[in-house]
Parts: sequence; C-alpha cells; structure tokens
Amino acid sequence: MGKTKPIKNNPIPGNRETRTHFQWQTLLRGELLVLVVVVGTAWLVVGWAMGRWLPSTVPSAASSESWPTAMDPPEQVSQRVLENLPRPVQQQLHDWNTLIAANFAGDQACAECHPSEYEAHQRSGHSHTAMMMSESSLAAELSEQEVYQDPRRDRVFEFTLANRQFLVRDEERTDVLLPVTWLLGSGSHAQTPIAVDEETQRGVEMRWSYYPDDDRVGVTPDHDRYDDFSKGTLECFGRPMNDADIRACLGCHSTMMPPPNLPVINSMVIANVGCERCHGPRKKHAELAHQGRAEEVKPMLRYETAADYMAACATCHRDASSITPDMTPEELPRFQPYGLQRSRCYLETPGNMTCSTCHDPHDAVSHDRARSIDQCNECHENGSLSRGSHQPGGDCIECHMPLVPWKSGIAFHDHWIRVQSDRPSTDDDSRQLTSNSDDEQRGSE
Repeated sequence: MGKTKPIKNNPIPGNRETRTHFQWQTLLRGELLVLVVVVGTAWLVVGWAMGRWLPSTVPSAASSESWPTAMDPPEQVSQRVLENLPRPVQQQLHDWNTLIAANFAGDQACAECHPSEYEAHQRSGHSHTAMMMSESSLAAELSEQEVYQDPRRDRVFEFTLANRQFLVRDEERTDVLLPVTWLLGSGSHAQTPIAVDEETQRGVEMRWSYYPDDDRVGVTPDHDRYDDFSKGTLECFGRPMNDADIRACLGCHSTMMPPPNLPVINSMVIANVGCERCHGPRKKHAELAHQGRAEEVKPMLRYETAADYMAACATCHRDASSITPDMTPEELPRFQPYGLQRSRCYLETPGNMTCSTCHDPHDAVSHDRARSIDQCNECHENGSLSRGSHQPGGDCIECHMPLVPWKSGIAFHDHWIRVQSDRPSTDDDSRQLTSNSDDEQRGSE
C-alpha cells in the first residue's frame, strides 16, 4: 500500500492507580436537558397518548467475544439497523428527526448576521471536536502506514481504509475487522478514535490516539490502566463502552444526539459543539431575521448570571459534582470550573467572575500571556496585589495558574488560582475533595 513509515510510539511510564477521565454523570445535567424538555414536551405527550412511548427497546450489550465484521458503507449499515428496529422505535426516531429538522438551523445560518462570532467559533476547538474517522486525514495516513505496535502490550494493529470505512484488525485475530466510527478531540491535546456499533449499542474507545503537537500516535491517555486485557474480546482494541459511555463521550463532542430512550445512530448525531449547543435551537429565529423580526424569538437558553455561564461550561469541563475522593491533585486541573470555584478570585467576587471573564466563549483559547496578565490587572489594579506593589512581580499565570502535567505529555493550567505554596499535599488535597464540594456548590449558586 505504498511506501510505509514507522509510527512513533508513545513513551508512557509504568502503571499508576488512576480513574477513567470521563465523568458520565455530568451529562445528566446542563442546559441542553432543558432544551429537550421544553421543545419536546408536546411530542412526548402525544407519543405517550398514542401508545408509542414504550419502555426502551435499545439492543442490550451482548457478551459476544467478537465484533460485527460488516464491510458495507456506513449509510447502508445504518439503514439496515433502522429497518430491523421495532416499529414503535422507528416511529420515535422519525419523530425525533422531525423535531430536530424543524428547530435546528446549523452554524452556517448564524454566519450572515453574526459573522465575527461565526469566524471566531470556526477558530475554536469546539467547531472541530468530532468528525467521522473515515473522513479524517489521520485515517488516510494510518492506512498508508498500515501497522502500529502497541508499546505497552505485545500487540500489533493493522489499519485499512476501504469502502468509506476505517477498519482496524488485531494481528492475532485476522478474522475480526473493527470499523472505527468517530475521531474525537480538537487536537489541542489529543484526538481519540471510538467505534460505535449501532446494532448492539456497544463501543470501544480505541487503545491508540493521535498527538498533533508531536505528530505521533501513542497509547490513549489513561489507558495504561488497561494494559491487562482479555484476549479474544473487545478489550484487545481498547476500553469497551456501553450505551451510557457512548452517550457521555459523544455528548460532549456534539451539539445534539438522540435521547437515552432511542438508539445512537451515527447519522443522527449533530457533530461538534455548535452555536445551538449553547444558545438553543435557532431555526425560527434565523427565518424571522430575514423579515426583520429576529427579536420575536428569544433564546431558549439564557445566561443571565455568572453562575449560568459556569454551569454551561461545567457540563463538559466539569465542576465539583464530578469530583470523587480517589482523584489525585494531578487530575484536578483537567476540571477547570472546579478549580475556579475554589479560587478566592471566584469566591470573593460572587456573581461577577466566570469562565467568560477571561475566555472568549466563541474563540480559540488565547495563548497571549501579556493579555492574560492584563486581565488579572483589571481586578488587581490597586492594593497589595497590584502590579506595582506585588512581590515578586512578573507573570501572574506562571505563579498562580501553573501548568500541571497529567499524562502522555499533556498538561493543564491549574484554574484553582492561589499561592502555590498554600497548595495542600496530595493526601490533604484528596481528603478535602468531598468535604469541600458542598460548600463550593453553594458558593456557585
């Protein structure tokens, strides 16, 4: 398949006790649930009255030791799955699609009246955090390189791109081809592929990820805990995912997807975190805008307080509700709202400081350090923390929001803004997590 070249392995250190970096429970909260409740209420009531709203008939996760080996194009696979669903479920999916088509306009519809916001959003990671794996440049590159040696397991993966499907084969199980569905992540840190089988509603978070900064493929972050695996099962390919896992994963990389009582059909996922993820469905608003009547349709999701903004971001970036006592201090900087809610900057300016105080919610994260320091000085212009009197002077971010290494060469700025010498030890910090959570939640209200 053309000239091959080795893929650089990921030098990850030995096993460490850790926990999975996804917090599924965060998806049970957030403003998008308000959207589903409000917009879909009439539809749900009518469906119940007609007897269509039956207990979930989503296929259960069977304990098969292999994966379907379908080589059909993705749309044919989806069509076959849809045709085999019970008639009531087919009707519910039809109603859901009708609801989405009638209310969602898509990002492009916003560009005409909001060009600066649209252009900023296109620069942000939110706009390109999910794509079909087979359509990615990574799929083309891997199919040319053909193989990848897992540096932590004695396993070799073989890659093929055929019939608009990206397929992975375990070298020891040549009879099993795993179709990889999605590539998730903006590329700021890593991009991780997942496989979603629509028929069984099972999935796999792949064992390998792409690290754009180093242009390499390596072990997926946090997968060192899965070095031991059962041969002949989906564990060969990575971390098996059930229906809830799939929804949690796709839920933070999409604008909208089918509700929990309906199966996940890949074509029904509105990929990427678009305008309507945070502003709600805006199709009627966009239509009336051409008549000069845009103001007649108010946003369904409103951000009237700093806490509203924080809650929206925390749905995926996570706050105290996602923290568990077994987490280490090195993991916590990944949860930026949680850290900010512990900061004096937040606690002593109730109702004023939130994520958008420093970050443009539409644009890419700024790496202009001088601009960040100026933002600090907007509040600390006078007094003991002012630029002129604070010692030592210089870089506020370096001292009070340092980068904290996590795994796989990835580091996050600690959003718990504080004097780092006041930072508790690992044991003290872990013991404080649970006891502080209730107080911090009250402080964010």
